[in-house]
Parts: sequence; C-alpha cells; structure tokens
Amino acid sequence: MRKALMIIIATLGLSGPVVADSGQRETVEALLIASGADSTLDAVYAQFDGMFANMAEQLKIEESERASFKKHMQEVNLMLRKEMNWDTLKAPMIDLYMAHYTENELQDMLAFYQSETGQSVVKKMPEVMAASMQITQQLMKDVYPKIMQMSKAYAEDLKKQRVAD
Repeated sequence: MRKALMIIIATLGLSGPVVADSGQRETVEALLIASGADSTLDAVYAQFDGMFANMAEQLKIEESERASFKKHMQEVNLMLRKEMNWDTLKAPMIDLYMAHYTENELQDMLAFYQSETGQSVVKKMPEVMAASMQITQQLMKDVYPKIMQMSKAYAEDLKKQRVAD
C-alpha cells in the first residue's frame, strides 16, 4: 500500500509540469496565430521573390536565359514552401516562445494581439516590414562599397604587418 501511494505521489508530481507545459503550449500557439505568425510566411515568400529578382540582375541573366532562370526560381520557391511552412515551423516556434517568455508575459501578449489594436498591428506589419526591408536594402547599397573598401584596406595592412613580422 505504501509503495502504491509513493508511485501515485511521484506520478502526480510528474504530471503537474506536463499539464502546465501543455497549457503553456496552447497559449503560445494561440498567441502565434493571433499575432499572424502562421500567415507571416507569405510575406517571407514575397521577400524571396524580391531576392530572386535581384539575383537575376546580379547574375546578368540574358533574355534567352530568362525562361530557364524563372523555372529554376519556381523550383526553389516550391522547395522553400515545402520545407519552410507553418507545420514545420510551429513546434520550434512554440518551444522558442516557451523558453523566453513566462506564462504571464504570454497571456499579456495574447491579450494584446487579440485586441483591436493588436489586430491592426498584425494587418499592417507585413507592409511595415516590407518597407523597412527596402530602407535597409537601400542603405546597404550605400554602405556595402564602404565596407568593401575598408576590408580591402585592412587586408593590405594585414599583409604588410605579416611581411614585417
């Protein structure tokens, strides 16, 4: 009898965190859906489309090569959609949120994203993110040559230093 009681107590002790963990997972999943994380992938795919267009410019794809390049990019896009979809990302994202936020923080965020203001943020965020990416890309066009110039100067200095040593 005493052994059975110990097993029951041990089992109850183990099941408490599992139930809490399960409840927290449900909270995180609700938060991710309320915040539009599941639909954010569409914006990510659109960004990839923009990257593909830039890639065509960088590779100097000629008119005669456009059809094969387009076919290749469609294959890459299909692979991305297959490999990086919500079903694939959901569990790791839930784990990530659980590792960094308390239950109280999760509940507060969920309440925000379920609010009118939170839903407004969700609806506007893809446009805000796309615009911020354009700003960043534009700034990088100006900064990248400077980085390359600095790196080239450093490489020359390093080469001189190594010869001197």
